[in-house]
Amino acid sequence: MKKWQLIVISILSLNLNIFSQKMSIYEDSLINLLEKVHFSKNIDSAMKFNNSFKKTLKRCLNDPNAFDFPFDSISNFMSTKAAPDGAFRLFNWNIELKNQTQHYECIILKKDNKGNLQLIELFDKKNTSFDFEFQIINEKNWKGALYFDIIPVKKNNKTIYTLLGWDGNNMFSNIKIIETLSFVKKNNVQFGTPIFNCLDGKVKRRVVFQYNKKSYMSLKHVIIKKEHYLVFDHLIPTSPHLKDFPDWYVTDLSFDAFKWQDDSWNFIQDFDAKSNR
Repeated sequence: MKKWQLIVISILSLNLNIFSQKMSIYEDSLINLLEKVHFSKNIDSAMKFNNSFKKTLKRCLNDPNAFDFPFDSISNFMSTKAAPDGAFRLFNWNIELKNQTQHYECIILKKDNKGNLQLIELFDKKNTSFDFEFQIINEKNWKGALYFDIIPVKKNNKTIYTLLGWDGNNMFSNIKIIETLSFVKKNNVQFGTPIFNCLDGKVKRRVVFQYNKKSYMSLKHVIIKKEHYLVFDHLIPTSPHLKDFPDWYVTDLSFDAFKWQDDSWNFIQDFDAKSNR
């Protein structure tokens, strides 16, 4: 190896080491602030620390090398999920409010076609509309959640990201949500692509499951024979007269699913994963 090549490698290694040290310092500071957010004694104090946390996080993410930093330590306190195709990362966390309701924050770190980074902040606006599953929303009126999986799918040659998320909702129930995210402009996102073909014949823009706090509901993405499924527990009311009160829904040990086929997620009732393998 030539001398100039060794010099270049040494410089690159030094720069990488300096960057890693810088990001580790940022990460320690972020963890400290996020702990203060989570353990504050009142909401006003939590929100004050949350604003400091967001400012610090944005400064950190503005570093051109931030996209590839693992953020392993802070991932124990919040989500730093990356899209499988490398298009973006989600930095996503929550703050518990009164009666176990939740406030959510999310910053999307996105790469453009030239590899430049863009920050897109989502603003949690609680949506209690009865037709929420059929609404188009954007970063300004986002229905907050903690996302734990990202599944890219193609529709009309455009990539749509299916997001699986959790919402603590209130003191009685939790929510699991199947959402869609797509990028419509340089710094804009859209939630709510109509790709969920449901049992009742309706095509939804997202699917929302509400269930009792004492119950548990699984929701996961699985690949069976190279085909993609979203598999989830079937929910029923604890009593027939409670069918209009989703706070009292529980799992019945059976499963339903959506299968990706013909550019849509198509509902399958009584899904048996073993028989499909």
